[in-house]
Amino acid sequence: MKLSPKQIEIAIKNALETGKWMIRRSNDGKSCSSEANGFCWQPIGVWTEAPDWNEKPECGGGLHGNGPNSSGYWIRGKDIDFCIVENAINIDSEKIKCQKAMVLMRNRLPDDLHVGGNLYLEDTQITSLPDNLHVGGNLYLEDTQITSLPDNLHVGGSLYLEGTQITSLPDDLHVGGSLYLEGTQITSLPDDLHVGGEIIR
Repeated sequence: MKLSPKQIEIAIKNALETGKWMIRRSNDGKSCSSEANGFCWQPIGVWTEAPDWNEKPECGGGLHGNGPNSSGYWIRGKDIDFCIVENAINIDSEKIKCQKAMVLMRNRLPDDLHVGGNLYLEDTQITSLPDNLHVGGNLYLEDTQITSLPDNLHVGGSLYLEGTQITSLPDDLHVGGSLYLEGTQITSLPDDLHVGGEIIR
């Protein structure tokens, strides 16, 4: 049964509160391995179950993605999916795998999202970032259609903005590592900008 928009809204809130979520990349919902094995995810709002599920803490045997405390899991795909998950297992702090997952948002991320590790959004269809986004590691935004950064963005590692359409930075931007601005139209920096590393232009 497919969730209604209101039920999806409730599911997003529940996923954030419980930490039972993951971010994955896809092409129109298809996994990177769909051509090889014929497996495709269900539409937004419908549960997808791994046909090869096993509980071994290793890659394979489940649905994979970047969890709340993962260091960053990158695969091919132009779309970004935010999913609620069931029976998730951490794999080497790099990624998680789960038995079941449901895509709740595509090419958008929910407000108040906290990602413990790296967040790889480069070369995807995402056009904006959520408010109050906290990324513990690096945030990669190269070659996206994002035109501005949200208020209260905190990046614990480095922030990569090369090839974006961003022309200015918010006053309260906090970057713990370096800030990469090569190939952008940013000509001035806000007075309250905090960068722990280098500013590379």
